[in-house]
Amino acid sequence: MTEAMKNVDPRKVDRSALRDRSTVLIDPDAPTEERIRAWIEQLGNPYVYLDGGVVVKLSFADRGETIEDRINALYLAGA
Repeated sequence: MTEAMKNVDPRKVDRSALRDRSTVLIDPDAPTEERIRAWIEQLGNPYVYLDGGVVVKLSFADRGETIEDRINALYLAGA
């Protein structure tokens, strides 16, 4: 399932099936693992989502960082 999520083509995705990042509510006092879990559960596909109506696709170089590391960094940066 993760590979299918990663391989979504943002040019062909059904926009109505995507959730907007602005609707995600995260408890800043929750442990990191719970914040990451909430992010993924609320977005559905953490690799492809909407941000202000714009389709966003995340991908990462194979450098040892996981999507959890990157999502946490985005969250902590206030993105």
